[in-house]
Amino acid sequence: MQSNQETPKGLNILCIDKDGGGVRGLSSLIILQEIMNHVAKANTGTKVHPYEYFDFIAGTGTGGISACMLGRLRMPIAKAVSEYAKLVQEVFKDKKFSGPSMYKGTKLQSALKTMVREATGDEGEMMNERRENDGSKTVIFAMARHNLNAGLPVLFRSYTVSTNPGPDCTIWEACYATMAHPDLFKSINILESSVPQSFVGGELGCSNPIAHVLSEVNRIYPDHQVASIISIGAGHARTIQVLKPSRWSRTRDMVVTKEMATDSERAAEEMVARFEGTSGMYFRFNVDQGMQNMQNGSWERLGEAMQHTKAYLQKGETTQKLEAAVRASIERRGVISTPHAAGKMSHDVDISIRLTGFKRCPAPTPFYTGREVENTQIIARITSENDKLRVCVVYGLGGSGKTQLVLSVIERTWDNWDHIIYLDASSTEAVEKGFEEFASAKNVGEGHKGVIEWLESCGERWLVVFDNADTPSTNIRQYIPARGRSGSVLITTRLPDLASLADGPDSVCRLSGMRQTDGVTLLVKIASSGNQYLSDNDTKAAEELVQDFGCLALAIVHAGAYIAHSRGMTIAEYRSLFLTQRQRMLEEYNELPVTAKHDGRGDTVYTTWRMCYDQLKPESRELLGLIAYLHYDGLSVDIFKRAAQQMHSKTYPLPLTDLESQAQNHIKQYLSTFLDSDGSWDTVKFARVMADLTSYSLIDYDRMNVVYRVHVLVHDWAKTAVSPTSRLATECAATLLSLSIDGNEDTESLAYKRQLGLHVTSMLMHNSNLGVNHLEYFKDVFLSTGQWSQAAKLIKQLLEVFQRELWDDNPKTWEAVHCLALTYINLGRYDEAEQLHIQELNACKRLLGEEHPKTLTSMNNLAMTYSRLGRHSKAEQLHTQVLNARKRLLGEEHPDTLTSMNNLAATYSDLGRHREAEQLEVQVLNARKRLLGEEHPDTLSSMNNLASTYSDLGRYSEAEQLHIQELNACKRLLGEEHPDTLTSMNNLAMTYSDLGRHSEAEQLHTQVLNAYKQLLGEEHPSTLTSMNNLALTYSRLGRHSEAEQLHIQVLNARKRLLGEEHPDTLTSMNNLAMTYSDLNRWDDAGELYHKARNIAERTLGSQHPHTQGFRENLTRMQNKRQ
Repeated sequence: MQSNQETPKGLNILCIDKDGGGVRGLSSLIILQEIMNHVAKANTGTKVHPYEYFDFIAGTGTGGISACMLGRLRMPIAKAVSEYAKLVQEVFKDKKFSGPSMYKGTKLQSALKTMVREATGDEGEMMNERRENDGSKTVIFAMARHNLNAGLPVLFRSYTVSTNPGPDCTIWEACYATMAHPDLFKSINILESSVPQSFVGGELGCSNPIAHVLSEVNRIYPDHQVASIISIGAGHARTIQVLKPSRWSRTRDMVVTKEMATDSERAAEEMVARFEGTSGMYFRFNVDQGMQNMQNGSWERLGEAMQHTKAYLQKGETTQKLEAAVRASIERRGVISTPHAAGKMSHDVDISIRLTGFKRCPAPTPFYTGREVENTQIIARITSENDKLRVCVVYGLGGSGKTQLVLSVIERTWDNWDHIIYLDASSTEAVEKGFEEFASAKNVGEGHKGVIEWLESCGERWLVVFDNADTPSTNIRQYIPARGRSGSVLITTRLPDLASLADGPDSVCRLSGMRQTDGVTLLVKIASSGNQYLSDNDTKAAEELVQDFGCLALAIVHAGAYIAHSRGMTIAEYRSLFLTQRQRMLEEYNELPVTAKHDGRGDTVYTTWRMCYDQLKPESRELLGLIAYLHYDGLSVDIFKRAAQQMHSKTYPLPLTDLESQAQNHIKQYLSTFLDSDGSWDTVKFARVMADLTSYSLIDYDRMNVVYRVHVLVHDWAKTAVSPTSRLATECAATLLSLSIDGNEDTESLAYKRQLGLHVTSMLMHNSNLGVNHLEYFKDVFLSTGQWSQAAKLIKQLLEVFQRELWDDNPKTWEAVHCLALTYINLGRYDEAEQLHIQELNACKRLLGEEHPKTLTSMNNLAMTYSRLGRHSKAEQLHTQVLNARKRLLGEEHPDTLTSMNNLAATYSDLGRHREAEQLEVQVLNARKRLLGEEHPDTLSSMNNLASTYSDLGRYSEAEQLHIQELNACKRLLGEEHPDTLTSMNNLAMTYSDLGRHSEAEQLHTQVLNAYKQLLGEEHPSTLTSMNNLALTYSRLGRHSEAEQLHIQVLNARKRLLGEEHPDTLTSMNNLAMTYSDLNRWDDAGELYHKARNIAERTLGSQHPHTQGFRENLTRMQNKRQ
């Protein structure tokens, strides 16, 4: 039982690493600022400053500066951030051109004195406050210049100690000492016991001073407990490596030695090992991406450092760790003693269990890893001080680690309970037997009812655990005491319905996969038996294998045990075997001797799921089999509903094969079970089947996105558990999917198709030889998602089959030609698109006539291709011919007429006739809004075109409003990385540049360029346009060298791909010439301007806006040169 005496609060300790030169140190403060924001939020919005919150604040290098600002100078965190940025810019702005150090020590000294003077009023303020202070204590570290070999730092304290007090100096001197890395600043001499001593930066041998910090804490707080240790790094440095031998090997050895001396992650890893058995107390934060290449003193990259830090803070794993750290530091519950924290007490001291009362339950596995957030949540609920019974439910997929989590919770809260009753809840008989054993041991009542009555009236603290309550027929509710002021109940189950037994939403813990890093740690612990060297290849394989397992705890444990038992087996070799024999490799755990196993259960992950599968209804098993060949995420009811509604009206281009007919009959028969007597979709029937699957946690429901998902291993296992034959099973799943896809282009249909990208990809992966009857519909999915390469591949297959089976004069063949040509345009393959469009147009004229709608469509598409090729006059002629014919034949507001009008307007813009373009675009936009709706893709396209024309006309505010409206709609409807969304983002960035908001433009252009490179490739026309736009933004930001590099890259690619006379190539020439002019390279600029102007006058005409622009730029450059 807990004592009524108030427990002393545990200490909160903050340690900040070095930076090594300024810019990366900002990330530490940004992370701390986020921690303090969370603290304020938990404190009902009241701000708390670090010096009020932490008992001990320490740091080294730039981390020492931060520690001093926060602790000794008592700055609020926001003030510290701004002061730090100011100091870094001032100190690292100018480099020295001679001498061993890169920066001026006088500037550092001046900046530090200014900082101290502004904070205290006296630049000579001493580091030691020389007064009794029960508040926060501060220490910063430096190294004695002539005693580096010992690796022992010198401590500059804000408080008094009786022995080895360290230098008695001013604040600025202490800060200088911790910053004085020999490569950056010269050392500083400080009087110590009347003798001048020379000091250099603390990071040489003490880049992460956490071990020294904990020793100092133990020294001044010998009888205290520690609640939290928050260690903050300044971003991962680059990998330490020994370079190849060369004539410069001595210099390179020195670089390696310095990097090893300043590698703070080594100390962090040692702390992780020290506190391995003590969770929820030590928290390490360090930005993991983006900081590696920031050199010493890169003060101009402060903004970049902030962006990388914010990206790190947005990661789910970081957020969870941060919340756990805040929770521990707010609760201030003493977890370990200060001697233990300092490594002066064995971790195994006093772990024997005191058998007071009745406490019988298994211990958690010695390899237990992670789950800190869940541990903290459950412990907080079952140990909370309220006057009613506390019931907590942990549910999730079999093998997710529910039992081990609960055993860990019991171990950590052992001393909270007088009685622990641990019950096997797999059956009614097992539950009642467990209660009867307790009754016999404690001599309380008779049978399970007597025990429940005794618990309801018991004044001592008790915990009842119902483990593995997985059988729906077992009524767990009847065994839970109705009351119990001092009691708590824990339930583990695969049945989500049992979550209703919990006493509130905070008392429900849904367990899924482990966090990736925890899963890798667990695998390595077991596989290597704690002492095996892990190669880089095995480390990478471990990360990939854990991902293959979907981070499922039981699969990780069993794989690790197999690897550890199989001498000579590496993790990489195991993964290679697993990828080809998935089920066999996980079932091999059953073949291990008892001594090699890590639990008393004989179940593998597959046998646990088989037990659930056997209890499913037949229609539920059938559904699981269909799901197995789709993608495991994004499973919507719409797939089944649409397929059922369209299965009797579906048409295919070719007669069905025997296999396709068999699958069609099978799927139609199955889907008919979800139709009522009128042939309408029966939502209740289908929901009943999905509920059957979710009731055993075999699938999960994502309420936010209104879709179902299956764990990746369950998804893989279901293929072998359900399917009669693989060939028929994949054909049935493909039939389901193709039946659900219609040929409509309304907003709802397009939105549905965009949801199917992963499912179609999964189908093609399982069967790359699917027939064209499915490909005819699957291509529409790729076209809707903007996956042009995948679409082109399918369309080429269709075209080959249609030419062979249907001949050239069949409309289906020419539809495929038409579709492939449009896809080539989107891929930037304009020459191939032109050839196909000419073939299509000639065929349409021959087969259908000059003014047939399909002939006009073909003519329109050829005109669009001419525009892409820079042949705008030919494009205008064709677009005008098509528009006039469509007006006459179809009417002014027919969708095809509006498309022609839109395309002619775009050609006017290409020709520099922006007023004419605007008139047409306003007309088209208004008509499309009225006829198609505000958010139809064609309406959004019109909005984008009109916004671009506003920019061409200098009406930038109107352009911005339209671009933002269109971009938000594209993100919502198409997704962040759809090509149309990226085009919209690019255009908005250009408008920001026009408005002088170049930093915002740069961020958007960079985002778009990276996405285009990944989606379309390095030399796609859209990628090159994006690269050109980013280069222009660099120029506007004064970063001319970066602009030059990009412009050269774009110009060379455009010359090769489009030719020297293409308008886009001429634009690149002009832009590179402008950059040469900015760099005062007049001859280079003049040569390019003359060339661009001459070609433009010949190909575009002397009055074209491009030609006039080139001419004006040349004149401007010549005047500037004079």
